Amino acid sequence: MLEIQDLVTAYDGIRALRGVTLTVPAGAMVALIGPNGAGKSTLLNSVSGVVTPASGRIRFDGAEIAGLPAHRVARRGLLQVPEGRQILGPLSVEENLRLGRLAAGTRGTADIDEVYALFPILAERRRQEGGSLSGGQQQMLAIGRALMGRPRLLMLDEPSLGLSPLMAAQVFAALETLRRSGLTILLVEQNARRALDATGHAYVLEQGRIVHQGPSGALARDPAVVRHYLPGDDLPDV
Repeated sequence: MLEIQDLVTAYDGIRALRGVTLTVPAGAMVALIGPNGAGKSTLLNSVSGVVTPASGRIRFDGAEIAGLPAHRVARRGLLQVPEGRQILGPLSVEENLRLGRLAAGTRGTADIDEVYALFPILAERRRQEGGSLSGGQQQMLAIGRALMGRPRLLMLDEPSLGLSPLMAAQVFAALETLRRSGLTILLVEQNARRALDATGHAYVLEQGRIVHQGPSGALARDPAVVRHYLPGDDLPDV
């Protein structure tokens, strides 16, 4: 569904992405892991149209989207949940969700009850200001807002960042439910172990380049990946 080839993105002449190539098959959940500053958020922002790549190709469902403005990318069904959630704090939970419908344009919109079924706590707090929710509940709200735009591919940037282990587990359980429903997901996640456990395929990005890729289970057992990206894990027997 998503094909990225030789993608280069630069800020002030400095290359943040250096020829990145990756694919996300339809219906899959794929992880992108790597150290801080590796270029993971830049890659998502390049795909979603927040920043314009210098060169390379980005094809979504066979159509070239590199350089399209963000609203046109979103209306094709490719939506991003940004790092830091970025909900509108003064608005209620339900108002935040209804704003998510703007991304869909003429493609149709999700029923808000579908989001409430996935995240029941949001239904309980539908009239509460978004900014008064806990960090985990705000993350649920950010995901729910994106779902209101009927994504065909959902990109998430660090969904467990700053969450308690319990809240992170609830968020990842919801992502697994979405994957089982057929939604395609590209996951950027600072908790590499959790990302590899949750996905079928993964890429490792470092200094703007893909340095490892393969089935997530195989990467989780690769001594080089364990040593550099899974701190605290025991090295597998080889």
